[in-house]
Amino acid sequence: MRTLPRFATALLVRFGPQEEPLLGDLVEEYAAGRSRAWYWRQVLAAVALGAMRNVGAHPARTVIAIAAGWTTAMLVFVLAGDRIADGLARWLWAWDRATAYQTGEWWPFWITSSALSYGVFALSAVVVARVARRPAGPVLVAYAGSMVLVLAASAVAIDVLTRMWGRVPVPHPLFYVVSVALPFYWRAGLVLAPAIVLAAGGAAMPRPVRP
Repeated sequence: MRTLPRFATALLVRFGPQEEPLLGDLVEEYAAGRSRAWYWRQVLAAVALGAMRNVGAHPARTVIAIAAGWTTAMLVFVLAGDRIADGLARWLWAWDRATAYQTGEWWPFWITSSALSYGVFALSAVVVARVARRPAGPVLVAYAGSMVLVLAASAVAIDVLTRMWGRVPVPHPLFYVVSVALPFYWRAGLVLAPAIVLAAGGAAMPRPVRP
């Protein structure tokens, strides 16, 4: 028998609809000769549709869990964002903000602020998984989707406003949210942020119970 795409299968088991026949049907079709690309398409479609159905079936629980995730992230960014990012840059490279304004050397802060952003995104995903409880997978997919929307919309808005006015000052608590989707971070956050959310949240979820 052909070996199943392991990562795609794990993605379906952790984040897809908790329907045993679905996985069985996909396994049968794949064993009958369907391609890996077909298998991946079916898994991604099932995960996305499962998340949308879960939102429709449990809107209050989904909204509460997603709000808890964003609230956690914003609280950390507001209360300790600059303190952590600046402190790490100072400790690692003897960097300080005042000197950076004079020399233009911001790369230590870019590194530490990026690490902070992704670390807090991971923490917020754990909170979402704990608040959502079971099944938390579809809620985490919805949270990851909300993060992509926020990052993409923010990046577009900042690009447009920058072209209109030359510069758009962003408050530092919001900077940690949107920075990873900006050009000097190579838009990496549009891929890494949801991936980190799913990885961290998935690790925090209880293992699925199989009969």
